[in-house]
Amino acid sequence: MIVSRHQRGFTLMEMLVAVGVLAIALGAIIGNGARFANNAAGLRDKSLALFVARNRMTEIELGKAWPALGKANEDVELGDVKWTWRTEVKTTQDPSLRRVDIRVEKKDDKRAAAYVTLTGFLSSVGREPGQ
Repeated sequence: MIVSRHQRGFTLMEMLVAVGVLAIALGAIIGNGARFANNAAGLRDKSLALFVARNRMTEIELGKAWPALGKANEDVELGDVKWTWRTEVKTTQDPSLRRVDIRVEKKDDKRAAAYVTLTGFLSSVGREPGQ
């Protein structure tokens, strides 16, 4: 086999540098993809928790009775996830208004922070008297 002097290919060093650059670039792409997937799962959980909080607030708003002061909690399932909502009804400076704080957590999650906290104010107008 006769090789011409004008034929030229990549040297071993050039190939190693090219493969190294490619490996670094692919590592960054894979790392970003993993972070994106993790963020998407977190956003899904926060969205579901917000739906749980809004559903609970709507139940309270549509109730005919004036909500009693104090705390309550219940477990619910939404999106194949078990959630716990914790509701606290408080007084305000206006005796015809009550503040409702709803905190939603994953049932089996060990983290201390809530996924979402929702606050609303309810009027006594048109409601049956309660506590």
